[in-house]
Amino acid sequence: MYNHTSLAGLPPVQYQNIPVITTNLLANLYGTTAHSLTKNHRSNADRFVAGKHYFKISGQELISLQVTFRALQISAKTRALILWTERGAARHAKMLETDQAWEVFEKLEDCYFNQRSDEPPAPAMYMPPYDSRILCYLRNGLAVASLPLRPDQVVMTFDAFREQARELGFVVVHRDEIEKIMNHLLAE
Repeated sequence: MYNHTSLAGLPPVQYQNIPVITTNLLANLYGTTAHSLTKNHRSNADRFVAGKHYFKISGQELISLQVTFRALQISAKTRALILWTERGAARHAKMLETDQAWEVFEKLEDCYFNQRSDEPPAPAMYMPPYDSRILCYLRNGLAVASLPLRPDQVVMTFDAFREQARELGFVVVHRDEIEKIMNHLLAE
């Protein structure tokens, strides 16, 4: 469990440029279980608004988050992930009605959700250095899919490939053109 002093150093995770926190981490900090928070959410679904209190991530977007935010340790078996905003975390503190939840929420407000820095914000999809290469597909600035690349794989457009091959002395010709050339040579 995190103590209050470690909250100050907890690096925020941002989703759509909004600081968010996972259900597991929030439960750990509040001194409860993830199941308890999930139950509160289900029982009070009308009090939680998607995009305001939480974000539900699934599908390709979840796969992208698993790669991008490895520090979150999102299980490969996870089918959907809830990321809580400051307002969602506040709702949970209110529902739990414990002194610890309120104390932790105040620390989260001060040290996590409202962290300020003189440095420019890190890009939303920061990719830490890896020993492998990954091709990421982006939509609206967010990675929606990723594909690991083997060391011998190169990614480029066909035009770039053709140009590079020509620079190296190769002739790149479509097979229909070869057929025309061969027919012309045979006709002579």
